[in-house]
Amino acid sequence: MVFASIPLVYPLATKFLEDEKAEGESYLEEIKIYLSLFAGEAVGFTMIGLSRPDMLTLQAQVAGISGMATQPVSFMSIFMNNMMVFFGILAVSAVIGSAGAFILVWNASVLGKFFASLLSRLDGIEVLTGSSQAATPIAYIPHATLEMTGFILAGISGSMISAAVYREHFDWETWDHLVKLVLIGFACILAGALLETA
Repeated sequence: MVFASIPLVYPLATKFLEDEKAEGESYLEEIKIYLSLFAGEAVGFTMIGLSRPDMLTLQAQVAGISGMATQPVSFMSIFMNNMMVFFGILAVSAVIGSAGAFILVWNASVLGKFFASLLSRLDGIEVLTGSSQAATPIAYIPHATLEMTGFILAGISGSMISAAVYREHFDWETWDHLVKLVLIGFACILAGALLETA
């Protein structure tokens, strides 16, 4: 996981520092970059999980604990858990601007291992329909996408806060954009939890 993260640290940090200087930045490009990287990493870790089931044992433990969609849990339980992760990512990224790369890869590895565990119990058309043994991974994509978008926005917000402080940009416009970005991330987490328990 570390080797997958290291190549992303410098280009992502440089990108954030460059874009933080731009006024009126919507951060849409950063969101697209993070989502694209996350999707690619998740597919890669899913392939690793399928080909080497003995690997990613820590991710398997985390996925087993946090895979709440397979258990009857409350909205508040899922929402509070995801908000703890959200603010954790925000804080770490604000302190260590390049932490987003590690967070991105870690979340992708957990999701990839979880999807691999589901796919290993499904055969043929069951990959699309699911079975009594396991649900199809497709069922998790809608709320997982919202949750991961929220986590990614937390990472972007934290990284941009770090860049703004580094450049001593304390004007209202800069921080107004950052607060809005955090609120959008919060809304994604809320929507994901609602969808997961619907």
